[in-house]
Amino acid sequence: MTEYAQARGVPNIREPMTSDYEVLKRAAEYYLVEGDLQGLLRISNYSQIVVAKAISRGNFTPKMISSLERDPEAAVRLYRQVRWRLNEKARRMFRRLVAKAVVNLVVRGSKGNLEEDRRSEAPYEMGMDFDVERTIEEIIERGKSIDELDYGDIVGLDKRKREYSAVVIIDSSGSMSGRKILSAATMAALISHRIREGRYSVIGFNSEAFPIKHVNERKESIEVVEDILDLVPLGYTNMADGLIKALEESKGLVNPRFILLTDGEYNVGEDPRKVVSHIKGLHVVYVGRRASSRGARFCRDLAKLGNGKFHELRDPREIPRLVRNILG
Repeated sequence: MTEYAQARGVPNIREPMTSDYEVLKRAAEYYLVEGDLQGLLRISNYSQIVVAKAISRGNFTPKMISSLERDPEAAVRLYRQVRWRLNEKARRMFRRLVAKAVVNLVVRGSKGNLEEDRRSEAPYEMGMDFDVERTIEEIIERGKSIDELDYGDIVGLDKRKREYSAVVIIDSSGSMSGRKILSAATMAALISHRIREGRYSVIGFNSEAFPIKHVNERKESIEVVEDILDLVPLGYTNMADGLIKALEESKGLVNPRFILLTDGEYNVGEDPRKVVSHIKGLHVVYVGRRASSRGARFCRDLAKLGNGKFHELRDPREIPRLVRNILG
């Protein structure tokens, strides 16, 4: 806490928060300028309107933008708490900044997008890259001396483009409130950015399924991230409809990955297990609280039936690692 803040009567974030509107207003304005996301989140727990009014002025300082980049989880949480209380111009601006923060999270953790080079061993030809370690191993195994080497002893590397395709299915039902939808939205956003140059679709579902991005739709990844950030958890959980829509979207895709983000609490529509029998390679990411819950057990069953893997997301900080594990 700076002397300036103390002089203005800004409450210390570690102290009990006051209900005095003017004090909260000064604190929100100060934390916004300083880029203190935790301070803004704490105030929004008392009054979302106070924080929304401060943000609606559009005064996104370099400190604030830097804080969004450093802590995208807090950025997403703050946006989702106050978004509908912002004026439209500030909401669009704030959403874009948060979406960029989420995108930069995966950029920092990987090199570019997921359409990457795959290197496989091949007979060496002039100009090719080669595997030094494998070449040495081959020389040792053959018992050759340096003078006896020829091109046939070199293990070449053939570079080929590997294109990825995927269908992301996001549970946005009423049971997915709070940290669940935050984790699911953030993870789906990162996946969408990683595969942005490939062919992919994003499906949301609650009482029924709805498209966020069609597989053949031309849509900037940052726009997809923004749409995901605006998902509202409501309605029943028609998981089967989401999976059916995912199968429809996957037609024409080559070996697509199916990634389902859910707490496993389906309560309307047909049994999702009947649909999963038609899906190959289903990754189920459980975003609930207890690994022993009925929802978690159901998610494990779905992954097994879909010849895929079960993943438990305990902490949003694990998201980049999980995305790498799923996409490779």
